[in-house]
Order: sequence, then structure tokens, then C-alpha cells
Amino acid sequence: MKQLGDILINSLEFAREGRHLAGQVPVHALRRLGGALANTEGTLTWTVHGKVDMGRKPFLVIDVAGELQLECQRCLAALPFSLKITSSNLQLVPQGAAWPDEALEDDSADPIEALEEQPLLPLVEDEVLLALPIAPRHASCPQPLYDDGRAAVSPFAMLAQLKKH
Repeated sequence: MKQLGDILINSLEFAREGRHLAGQVPVHALRRLGGALANTEGTLTWTVHGKVDMGRKPFLVIDVAGELQLECQRCLAALPFSLKITSSNLQLVPQGAAWPDEALEDDSADPIEALEEQPLLPLVEDEVLLALPIAPRHASCPQPLYDDGRAAVSPFAMLAQLKKH
């Protein structure tokens, strides 16, 4: 089985012929996610299929799903995040063609340059990055613990005591 990082497609042919590819990618292969993750364990399921709309415009449609462990921006602990990207439309713009003006008004599709050797990994990774929250946080962060299991005391607890006097 080919790894997602090894798959190259001719994006226009792929779209015009209505082709379909699917598979899984290990989270650790998505290197640009590194700073947002608590760990790189697990896999994501992806699908890419091509289509041409009623106006004869070629598109790639991407779906990605799986579980990520983001890093909470408050406590820095792991924060489970269910990822489900459905029908992300990428309009293919042939090289040298004018970029669609309606892209400024219509956000149902993002234009990208059509390539004869389009790697799929960056497209899937881009969609995952766009789906992540800007500042992921637990609704209520767990209390930090020392290595021996005792509850850690906040360094600000002493200030609260001084304020009471």
C-alpha cells in the first residue's frame, strides 16, 4: 500500500475522470501539525475525489477524520479533538488561467493551482491545519500533580493568602 506522502496525481485528469483515492495517514507524517499536538500518535482517515461541476469547473473534494491530541493552551496537557472534515472543495485553476473573481464572494471552494504532479499529503495536511481551533483549551483544566501524585500547589496561592490579610 502506498503512503500518502508518495502519491502524486495529475489534478486536472483526476477531477475530469471523477477518480477517487482513500487511505490512512499516521499523524506523525503530518509534520506541520507538530507544534499544536501533545503527541503524534494515531492515524487519520482521508479520501480525495475529483469532480467537475455544472459549469465544467474541475474540483478536488477532500474528507479527513480521526482523533488528534492537541496541546491545551492553558495547562499544556493533552486535549482530545475529534477531527471531521467533510467535502472540502478545492477548485483547480489551470496554470496560466485567470483566478476566479467569485472566490472573494463565494467561500464554498478554495482555488488552488492545478498541477500535473500534485502531491496529496500537503493538501490533506492543509485541510487539517485549517480545521484546528486557534487556541485549544479544556473547559476545565485538570489540577496539576507532582510526580509522586500529590496535588501541586499554585505559586499564586501564597499571594491570595497575603491579599486576605
